[in-house]
Amino acid sequence: MVGGDEDAYARVEPILRELGTPTHIGENGQGLVLKLAINISLAVQMLAFAEGLLLAERSGIDPKLAVDVMTSSPIGSPMLKARADLVLDLPDEAWFDIGLMQKDIVLALEAARELGVPLPSAAVADEMLTLARAHGHERDDLAALFQALRQVVAEPLRAAT
Repeated sequence: MVGGDEDAYARVEPILRELGTPTHIGENGQGLVLKLAINISLAVQMLAFAEGLLLAERSGIDPKLAVDVMTSSPIGSPMLKARADLVLDLPDEAWFDIGLMQKDIVLALEAARELGVPLPSAAVADEMLTLARAHGHERDDLAALFQALRQVVAEPLRAAT
């Protein structure tokens, strides 16, 4: 996602195509804003999935079965399907870590304030990312939101401080 002058984009597009599939978004800065918009959805989807999975687990449903059924249901977006197994078995190396995600969410919230756009779910995601970092998950994959929620249940006083 590239923002900037269209003529300049046309000149560098062949080079960018060597790296991936670039798309000219619009004016300078708009590529970044669209990236932030996508990451809001990524964070919120992962948080909602973690919440639902924790609810299922606490009711006695096997978490692996819950993951399988949930990702096969209408909520099973490509992102969730790709990350679902990471929720129960965090990778040693994060695909996209909690700290980097929170950086993007904070940038999105700042841009939204400047534009007068409410982002209530992004604000909640920011709070939960802060909580996950407080529980030691800053460098873990975003899927660690589930582990952080589990820790809140196990250690409610720590979560409140």
